[in-house]
Amino acid sequence: MRSLTLMKGKDAYSLQIANARGFVFPRSLPLGNSIKSGINKVQARLSSFGYQDFSGKELFDAATYTLRKPGKMLRPALVLLGAKLMGEDAADFIDMAVAAELLHTASLVHDDIIDGDSVRRGVPTLHAKRGSEVALLSGDALIAKAVSLASRYGPRVVKKVADASLDMCAGELLDYSSQREGKPIGVREYLRVARLKNGVFMGTCASAAAIYKRKKVASRLYGFGLGLGVAFQIRDDILELVDEKEAGRNGGSKITSGYTNIVRIFAKQFGIGQDEAVKKAVGLNDYFADRALHFMEGATWSRELSRYIDFVRVRGA
Repeated sequence: MRSLTLMKGKDAYSLQIANARGFVFPRSLPLGNSIKSGINKVQARLSSFGYQDFSGKELFDAATYTLRKPGKMLRPALVLLGAKLMGEDAADFIDMAVAAELLHTASLVHDDIIDGDSVRRGVPTLHAKRGSEVALLSGDALIAKAVSLASRYGPRVVKKVADASLDMCAGELLDYSSQREGKPIGVREYLRVARLKNGVFMGTCASAAAIYKRKKVASRLYGFGLGLGVAFQIRDDILELVDEKEAGRNGGSKITSGYTNIVRIFAKQFGIGQDEAVKKAVGLNDYFADRALHFMEGATWSRELSRYIDFVRVRGA
């Protein structure tokens, strides 16, 4: 029986993109050994999927296509960090971490269809390779598998995941509507989209273990993840605009339109040049990174939390 083999090429694990117009963007999370071990288990779990997990070969091949080119594993890492922070065994939350990666991948598959992007992580998108119909069904299959795995952690966690997924859909619709109508959004609207599309789900990932264990720290972990999610979206916008190779790896259609890239939004809203707009975007990224850190002030195991924040924070070269 065939199982999924994850690619581990240099694109997935290169340490940084340096000298992108004066900024450094780490490519992989600088986490401690215990979380790295957990991420390895997540990847092993993803690799272990076979035909039986997706009701046959055809759906398996399509649904796991995007998984074969691994991303940064930001969301699984947040699940494991949240568990570790409470003194729980991160190994108990591997299925939840896998579910987080599957839901994220499903959102990418669907987003690529909506945006008409032909490249994702340096390879053709699923809909470009197999057609929109197959891609839609594959994304749905990934969601179904994620819910099945998350159900191990009870109805409270499943509800939070479902609510976050609804917010992701709402954010994507706002994003799409801006592009379809040709109406650039302002900074306030951008932050709403970033919160719905990215922040809410990352907050849910960070707090999933605490929700399952009924820990009061869940609200703080949620705020931590929410701030990280918005900061990371801003980071990606800056990176894709200042580094042409990165834009090419992920299609770049929104960058061209400028409707939902924060740098272009700053430039248009305030009537400033791109360099000044980039500086404003870096400042906004820094604000949300600091906001995430604020939620976890005084927390134990703060070194790992700080490392994650350092990853999403845009730094000068």
